This record gives sequence, structure tokens and C-alpha cells, in this order.
Amino acid sequence: MNKPSFHPSNTIKQILESLDSEYSIVRIIRNKKPRMVMHLKIKGRDCLLKALTTPYPWKKPGRRFRLQKEIFIYNQLNNISLSSFLYPQVLHTDGKNYIITDFIPNNPSLGRNDPLFYNQAVKSIQDLNTCDFPFKTFYCKGWVWERVNRWKFSRSAKTLRNLLEGAVIKGNVPVSSCPRLLSFWAKALFATKQLKNPLMVHRDIFKANILRPEPDKVYFVDFEKAGIEKRWVFVDALKIAQAEPLFFNCNDNKLNGFPRFYKCLLQQYWQGLQTRRTDINPDFHHFKLQLKFCLMGWTLKKLVKENPGAKKAKNLISFMETVITGDDSYFDKWFSKLPRLPQS
Repeated sequence: MNKPSFHPSNTIKQILESLDSEYSIVRIIRNKKPRMVMHLKIKGRDCLLKALTTPYPWKKPGRRFRLQKEIFIYNQLNNISLSSFLYPQVLHTDGKNYIITDFIPNNPSLGRNDPLFYNQAVKSIQDLNTCDFPFKTFYCKGWVWERVNRWKFSRSAKTLRNLLEGAVIKGNVPVSSCPRLLSFWAKALFATKQLKNPLMVHRDIFKANILRPEPDKVYFVDFEKAGIEKRWVFVDALKIAQAEPLFFNCNDNKLNGFPRFYKCLLQQYWQGLQTRRTDINPDFHHFKLQLKFCLMGWTLKKLVKENPGAKKAKNLISFMETVITGDDSYFDKWFSKLPRLPQS
């Protein structure tokens, strides 16, 4: 199959026709400028095409750079020894405007309710976090946008934005709670940036980006927001271990299972990371601080973005003021009650 010549002014149809191969469009997954994603069959092989569709290079330059970054990361992953981390193989790309990879199906009947999924997913993401990635090469490719994206997608920036929006604009975060929350925010930022050698993090882990075609195989996709991290190194594992969305038990006016992390899974990742990377702080306080910070970010997001209602909002505020920013004994008690992985 010849590599198609691509120019931003070309249409998707022209790109596909230039493949000079038999193809068919199975379905369009996303069609929102400046990007299109579609499921194809090329010579009978299931493929995924992701391409920019706008002819104007100045339109959405951040999206353009992120696609280029994803292409770069995919290509570099092929040159790295990864024992557990699975991802789609790149079939064709021009390095700038389009990428064609294997299409990885997701089997919804497998779900995420068995220990095999969580163990495999955490083992895989730990493999990615500790891989020998060519960081300097990546920084040479659009370092300005990488700095912007690191701030835009970082855990600290999202948390601060939600805190200010909730307190100043929407008023669902009490002003009286802001000094305590801002103090904890600053304390966490100061304490966590300590890695001598940064880690590679996916940074965009959620249901749609973790695919499970078979019981013992977990694939990760979509590396547009992936990046180099010196601070929030546990975020990938925390997102995997978040077994289900927030839910409340309003009968006793308390948060119940918020979020429902699997305790042993988090400890397993933290201990394994120390074994692979000796510059990771062995003190459990570092891990606990990151977990608290992520909990604060998710709590604020629930408050600001999802309008949970007065009673649930009160519970969320109480959770931040006691478990997250209160005495460590409150957090330790909450952490000790987290469930273990379900039995096979």
C-alpha cells in the first residue's frame, strides 16, 4: 500500500482514494472540525483513520500539534521495549496530518468487574510510565505548544480552574473554604515536583481510551494529551483504580464509596513504581498527597460541572474539608475502608 500524499486542502475522500487499495468505510466515529475519525476496512483489515480536515493551518493549531505529538509518540513506542503495555500499531502516516492504525475493538460484555482487568491495566500503565522514552526529541517538536498543553491538561490547572469557577462564578464552593483549599493546592504543588527523571504519562485515561477485546488483553489508545510528567506521576493509576463514578448514600447523609478505589491496586502500583524507578519518593506520604489532590480535583469537578444538588453538594464540601484537607487521621480512616478487588 502506498503512503497517500496529504495536504490540508484535500478531502477525506481524496485521502482514501490515494491509498490505491480496496477500502470501505465501516462508520464515522467523529466528524467535528478540525478532526475526523473513522473505522475503515483496507484490504479486509480493520483500521482507524484520524485526520485533520481543515485547510487552514491557523485554525485550531493546538489540535494540529496534538495530532503530531500523538503520531510521534506512536512511532517512538515501536522503538521501546514494552513487556505489558499494548497499543494499536501504526500502519500509515505522513507524520503531520493523518494517521492510520489498527482498529482495536472493545468487547462490552467483558466489562471491568473482574480482577484480571485491573491487574492487567495497572501493570500496563506502569510499563508505560517507566519506559525509556526519548524526552528531548519530543521537546524539540513544538515545545511552545507542549508547555501550553502541559498547563492546560495538568491536574493542578484543572483543579484551580474549577475551584475559582465554583467560588467566584457559580457560588457553589463556599468562600470560607477557599483559603484552606488554596493552601492545600499550593502545598501539593510545592511538595510533588521532585522527580529527577520525568515519567511518561498517558494523562487521558477514561472508559473510551481503554479497550478490552479479549479477557487477558487491555489496549490503550489516544495519546494526544500524553506528556512528560515530574509531578502527577500517579494520575494514570488513580484513574484506572477509580472503579465507578461518584455515588451517594443520602439516607445517612454521607459520601459512600467516593470514588470506589481498590486499595490494594493503588498500593501495588506505588510499590512497583518504586522498584522500577529508584528516584520515586519511597515515603507513602507522597503517594497519599497525590491521591488527596486528585480527590479534591474530582470533587470540585462534580460540584462545578455536574450540579449535584444542595444535599450532595453539602456532602462534597464536607468531604473536602475533612478527608482531603483535614487531619490525616480522617483520610487514613477513609483509605482503610476502601474495598479490595473482587474475587475471580
